[in-house]
Amino acid sequence: MEVLTRRQARRLSFLILTLVVSLPSRAFGQGDADAQRNERPGPRWGISVWGLSYHIDERMEYDAINWGLGLRRYARPDWRWLGRNEWNRLFLEADALRNSNGGLAVPLSAGVEYEITALPAQCRLFAVGALSVAYYRKPALNRTEVKYGPVPGLAIGCGRFVTNVTVVLSPSSQIVAAVAGSLTVVF
Repeated sequence: MEVLTRRQARRLSFLILTLVVSLPSRAFGQGDADAQRNERPGPRWGISVWGLSYHIDERMEYDAINWGLGLRRYARPDWRWLGRNEWNRLFLEADALRNSNGGLAVPLSAGVEYEITALPAQCRLFAVGALSVAYYRKPALNRTEVKYGPVPGLAIGCGRFVTNVTVVLSPSSQIVAAVAGSLTVVF
């Protein structure tokens, strides 16, 4: 029996949890197709469940599991730059989660989702762009930081479930620092 290295275990856990997070959104998204088709994407609330993360620099000892919760508010104002697609929408989100350093992260984000295409089973693929400000606590260093910047990503929405994949950018020569995943339940 072969033992996985820490790096292989992180990659495998990220892959498995990504699949687990995305499968419920597909399965539950196939409920009452007529109700979903007629449902309007107006103002809505959502609970976001975090977390997975995959860090590009594998030399660092970051945690891949980052549990936490957030509250998201969707809105669809009648603004010209949002286009005619009624599924293009804005969101505000506040989260509290365990960061990859074992401390607390509290990001506040404002963003937009643009529908890229409709998918089977009344699902939709969205491009996501947000601006975030985040408080980070790093217990090992006994330090706190406030970071801010753009956060691009993709989302797949199926009924009341939205699977989110976001990219955490870095100011260093390695542009992508991490990829994170969450699931938003819209109500």
